[in-house]
Amino acid sequence: MYQLIDFQTKKPVSTDSFIYTGENGPWEVQMDLDYVRSRINPDYFRKSPPFASKYLPFMPVRDFSGFVSLGEGATPLIRSRNIGRKLGIELYFKVEGKNPTGSFKDRGSAVEMTLARELGVKGLSVASTGNMAASCSCYAAAAGIPCYVFVPEDTPTSKLSQSISYGGKIVQVKGGYNDAARLAEQVAREHKFYLAGDYAFRVEGQKTAAFELMDQLFFQVPDMVVVPIGCGTNVTAYGKGFREYRELGFISRIPKIIGVQAEGANTVVQAFQKGVREITALEKTNTICSAISVTYPLDGVKAIDAIYTSGGEALQVSDREALECQYMLAREEGLFVEASCATALAALVKLSKREEMLGQKVVVVLTGDGLKDPSPLLKVAIKPPTIYPEVADFNKLYNRSFFDGKNVAFVEPDEVLLTTVPEKDELSMLLRKHLGASLADAYLELMQEAIAKFLKKGKEVTFSDLQDIVQDVLETAAKKGKGSFAVVDYQVKISRKDRAEARVVVLKDGVEHTSDAAGVGPFDAIIKALQAAGADKNFTLSGYKVDIRGGGTDAVVYVELKLVREGFVSVGRGTSPDIIQASVEAFEDAYNSF
Repeated sequence: MYQLIDFQTKKPVSTDSFIYTGENGPWEVQMDLDYVRSRINPDYFRKSPPFASKYLPFMPVRDFSGFVSLGEGATPLIRSRNIGRKLGIELYFKVEGKNPTGSFKDRGSAVEMTLARELGVKGLSVASTGNMAASCSCYAAAAGIPCYVFVPEDTPTSKLSQSISYGGKIVQVKGGYNDAARLAEQVAREHKFYLAGDYAFRVEGQKTAAFELMDQLFFQVPDMVVVPIGCGTNVTAYGKGFREYRELGFISRIPKIIGVQAEGANTVVQAFQKGVREITALEKTNTICSAISVTYPLDGVKAIDAIYTSGGEALQVSDREALECQYMLAREEGLFVEASCATALAALVKLSKREEMLGQKVVVVLTGDGLKDPSPLLKVAIKPPTIYPEVADFNKLYNRSFFDGKNVAFVEPDEVLLTTVPEKDELSMLLRKHLGASLADAYLELMQEAIAKFLKKGKEVTFSDLQDIVQDVLETAAKKGKGSFAVVDYQVKISRKDRAEARVVVLKDGVEHTSDAAGVGPFDAIIKALQAAGADKNFTLSGYKVDIRGGGTDAVVYVELKLVREGFVSVGRGTSPDIIQASVEAFEDAYNSF
């Protein structure tokens, strides 16, 4: 039915463990296509719609009745409504985020879990940047096999939550994906676990996407298929799927495969640009595209072979280009995807500028759902305004054309915009340019005050700072005059061993109060001092959230604080390069909103 071979030497290989990867290069499953041909009826096969079990004869599965399936595959192929027309291309999107756990990984997991169960393994070991962890945990749960998941410690929590829900036993590893992969393999060897991941058998499940694609296009081969590259396994799978369909006579040619990487994780692109097949590892990656942030793609040599064999190419795109296309897909096509898979559309946008691309039939593979990791887009999103539940407050925004502005702004967050307090005209022009917003003088004056506070703290105003200032001002302006509590001044004393101490001076209903308090930390001490100073002892702090947009020690902090009093909830917000200042402003805002 099949044999395992070394991908580069093409010689048969074997193992006495449950680890199906070579030491000097990747292994490959070589299916006996004559055997496959004998198990399908070509006429019926052509006419039947895509579904997982249709492709079982193409998989290294011995017992079809034991196939571990959760309804993966048969994902939509959607013709572009707007983007294709603008690019002059007949464009289709293969939406792999519609698989059970939200990514293309489920196709490979179904095969790997089936094989692991056939082998009778006692456990599974897998390394992941997120999507693989969720998929393997899910399918291992369905197969009844314990799953040990090794992830880089900066893996998005939205992806880890899936693994936890499925019962995955997660271990966070200091370092990148390759460090996690190395540890996962060592654990698998020592404990005789099945090593799941981007290895030989996974390709056999993921290649079904290529089969499906041809079925959905009624076997009319597109000119090119654009696929993001992380470990390179998906590009490899598409290449293998197309080759097997051609060898069986279902298609007459193979489409060009375009492999896409982020600029900060571009190992395959570097090899392609040099015209070589060897992949050189990066010391580190630098990209927001977490699903494809890999220093060394395990299937990199397979991926570049698939690209060369198909006459395709490898391209790289910037993080900004990926984010712009993530937003474009959502806004113009109604498709919310990960920034990592939006790199595929970003590459196509670049390619579309070539004259020969006009009228080409192209499929862009959208590998993962945007809910997997929404954080990159949220960081360029303009925070929505918060108002009182009054029509008049909405009308203020509506009548001033606030909603005609942008939802997102693709400007480098650390780009310095202001080093001095601007005049109103200059500030207004800046807002129109970067945010598409037109604000009244009252808002501009409040922004000038906020900018002055930032500069006094020694902080230049960057783009991300401006976003936070605008948000804070919109909310402050809506609430101005509705409260009678203000913090005049405060002092905080902290040390490594002792409790934090705070002194606050507040003005309530025109009367000044001073109070001292201690706490486990500076903010705890401030809150207790505010209570003691006559703010109100009948409220509780029920929520405290901090968002830091920048990466430096002078990054601006956006604090959201929730107070509860007599069953009523009030949310306050504050913005400052000083976390204590932002917290105090948020407290004032929340208290005055009761």
